[in-house]
Amino acid sequence: MFVHGEAGVGKTRLVRRICDDAIGRGFAVLWGQCVHFGSLDSPYLPLVSALKGWVEAAAPQKLSEVVHAVDGAAALLPSLGNHTPAENVRFLPVIDGLILAIASRHPTVLVMDDVQWADLASRDALAYFVAGFRGQGLTVLTTHRDEELVAGHPMHGWLADLRRLPSVADLRLARLSWDETEQQIGMLTGGAPHQELVDEVMRRSGGNPYLNELLVKGLTPDDAHLRPGLPTELAEALLATWHQLSESARETVRVLAVAGRPATVKNLTAVAATRGIATESSAGALAEATNHGILVAQDAGRCWFRHPLLAEVLCDTFAPGMAASIHAVWATTIEADSGVGVDEVRRQGDLALHYEAADNPNASLQASLRAADLAQNLKTPREAAVHLRRAARLWQAAHQGRPDDPDGEARLAESLARVSHLIGDGEASYAAWSHARELVEANTDPLRASRFLIEQSVVAYELGRFENPPVAEARQALHLAEAFPDSHDYAYALANLSMCETETGEPQAALEHAEAAVQVAQRAGNLESLTFAFGALAAVYKREAGAAGHVHEAMRFARMSGDPELLGWSCVYNQNVLVQRGDIREAADSAADAFESALVAGAPQMAVILAKILARHLLALGRLSDSDAVIREGLSLTGVHNASAGVRLDAALLATRRGELDSARMHLQRAKELIPNLETRTGLMAPPILAEYLLARRQPERALEMLTRTIGKHAINPRIADEMLMWGARAAADLAQDARDRHDGDRAGAAASALADLVALRNDLPDRPFDVLVTEDRVQPAMEALFNAETGRCTGKPVTSSTWQEAASSCEAAGLRWEQMVASWRWAQALLDAGAGPSTVAGPLRAVHRFATTFEARPLQRQVAGLAAIGKISLDEPAAPTLHDAPPSPFSALTKRELDVLSHLVAGRTYAEIAGALYISKKTVSVHVSNLLRKTGTSSRRDVSALALRHGPPTVRSE
Repeated sequence: MFVHGEAGVGKTRLVRRICDDAIGRGFAVLWGQCVHFGSLDSPYLPLVSALKGWVEAAAPQKLSEVVHAVDGAAALLPSLGNHTPAENVRFLPVIDGLILAIASRHPTVLVMDDVQWADLASRDALAYFVAGFRGQGLTVLTTHRDEELVAGHPMHGWLADLRRLPSVADLRLARLSWDETEQQIGMLTGGAPHQELVDEVMRRSGGNPYLNELLVKGLTPDDAHLRPGLPTELAEALLATWHQLSESARETVRVLAVAGRPATVKNLTAVAATRGIATESSAGALAEATNHGILVAQDAGRCWFRHPLLAEVLCDTFAPGMAASIHAVWATTIEADSGVGVDEVRRQGDLALHYEAADNPNASLQASLRAADLAQNLKTPREAAVHLRRAARLWQAAHQGRPDDPDGEARLAESLARVSHLIGDGEASYAAWSHARELVEANTDPLRASRFLIEQSVVAYELGRFENPPVAEARQALHLAEAFPDSHDYAYALANLSMCETETGEPQAALEHAEAAVQVAQRAGNLESLTFAFGALAAVYKREAGAAGHVHEAMRFARMSGDPELLGWSCVYNQNVLVQRGDIREAADSAADAFESALVAGAPQMAVILAKILARHLLALGRLSDSDAVIREGLSLTGVHNASAGVRLDAALLATRRGELDSARMHLQRAKELIPNLETRTGLMAPPILAEYLLARRQPERALEMLTRTIGKHAINPRIADEMLMWGARAAADLAQDARDRHDGDRAGAAASALADLVALRNDLPDRPFDVLVTEDRVQPAMEALFNAETGRCTGKPVTSSTWQEAASSCEAAGLRWEQMVASWRWAQALLDAGAGPSTVAGPLRAVHRFATTFEARPLQRQVAGLAAIGKISLDEPAAPTLHDAPPSPFSALTKRELDVLSHLVAGRTYAEIAGALYISKKTVSVHVSNLLRKTGTSSRRDVSALALRHGPPTVRSE
């Protein structure tokens, strides 16, 4: 639940009250406080703080159980005694593991207070938790200030994404009304307040509960007015309690406010000493401020404000320039500290912020660059981006009065652009590449100008600013680099142009440029250009036998480089080739390895790309639970628009198959917001997903129209066009079936005619429909078998059960388990329509029911249940035999195997099903049935089943 409203409206107090109540009912509460100053520089800071608080309060045995259940816990929490730097630990799985380990032992509330100040990694982690809700004993509560979310704030997109999830609720706290303010004042003063007092408080506070509290502090029920001298403005109201402190306490608290985040007592005392406050006075000042409710103690001997808003107001009490000297002292004090891992990133980030506030841009620049380097070494690119952004902003001020260094600034802009793209911040990456281009003269440095143009145009395409791949920009970049025929930048430009031409249907030009790219890259000996050059060649030949060899080379050079993005792209090239050959299983295994590697390497943008690919494969393979986990992780990461839209499409498809159509609609809506031309974007392959969603919504006409309108746009990928053709046949079949049910022959004929038009459009595209490139390809024959079966359903001609049986068998051979289950359901339906008996229909129907039940495919489950009811077929599973020393007398003579067979008979299984389940032949099943009929004195399987039901489930004697 997101609890939000303006500062002081009572968000934190409400959540604390909820948590106090939860604690009283046995909940664990993990409280993470986000702070404004420098919080973006500290990966997972509030979450780590929340876990530290739990660690300090947990019983030793429970602490040991949780910590030992999660690898890497000691690296994340040095207080456990491990001070080794955590370079090789991925913090998100560790945090997730710890929280779920706690939640598995008792219900848990995780709080993120003031989440508008949370570091980006923590917000990603929250998205990861929320996207994965499926029944854990975990509640996540966040608070944030509405007024902090100015236009362009990254929280807007984050909130928009998460609010679409079904497990999320939103609670906005408004200011109090006059009556509510009266009630609050009455509780604070201990009696019914005068109307004049309520009027005055409302006039000054506007109904803000926190300001109400400060305004009436110390008043009694007899006071009809606020006391003279009380503040009339917001800042003065907030400072009311602070003004009651002694002079040394007020100054000490102001020094703490300048720190910007919770500070140790040691450091605060040292900084206060430079303001003439003795150590003894500082200690007394902290006690005084704590007693007045201004400060609260935090973990590791740190202290901070009970209401963080007061820290901001106190900073404004300094005269212009006065706080700079205090920031300088804080910087000097923090310089004397040291840290490891994330603590050192935070320390350098604090130094940068203090130096900047102390008007020392050069020192701030250097600290920012150090923090960025540390963050990249720790594989926390989001934090690296924060520091690089600050460094870019400080560059001009830091170099003032000295010769400009455009080359250094261009390198910084390039670094910022790359790391921004790595974390999926496409807009920031595009802006940085644009600035880098401004800093480089094409006449004097054409190679860098070429590279920057390519990168800028690629990001623009990923953001959806170009409807088609940027061929014109690719050609311009090649022109800039062609004067250097042996350079790796020229090879890169050739490979980039080849890729664009492949995607826009210019195969001959793409081939020529790819072959040239390989030759130049080999002369240059650059691993990056070699990877992309062979990748471009593989893309040209992806439908040919030689593609695998080119992919192998691309992957070899990518592995040699160790660059996570190159490794990811080489996997993408491999995916394209494997999919064209119909090897979905191998493609899924390859994508799974690359996805995990991207996560470990700290490359979230590449991880989102691979999540999009992997989830699609898993859904095709019928591995819905596995796809759910991948989609969850993909949704928690920020990707550039194109990749994020792909994950949203996968999420919509999974939701559709589970019958969660409102959730599917929200995912599709978000995908279209990211990429408006979703239907025609070739790399996203959206039309089959959109068609499945529309059919689930019982809108076959819309699905058929969309497929007809867009199939030509996907001519570059004949396999997608063929999949669209199959979905067109399915949509037309649904439409025709509905028309026949309504005795509307004209509408049924129109459906068949519309399908014929779609087939004609497909026949005009390159390659024959359902063309098989290699004999090992089983996907295309499966798609063709499904198309034929659905076409027969559309035309109304009698579709034999063998047609659907063939479709189911073809899908099974291809590994397309989802479509296998759909075809098996249709097969069972066709068998019933043909008058087949229950024993014949039961096999495919029960197989589909088991699948649908296991993977929560509720619509398919309902279809099967309805069909079973019509055919009077039991879908019950056999009761599992249990060990028993004294079995019921009717079964006392049965062997264990005979009891196994009996349990299947009771569930209504056929001989074939029993044979498959017990790994014996049908003949052996028949022998066992004959024996148990003889031993129980029954004459038929019906009689022996009835006997078992009367005497309870069959049991197995212990040996």
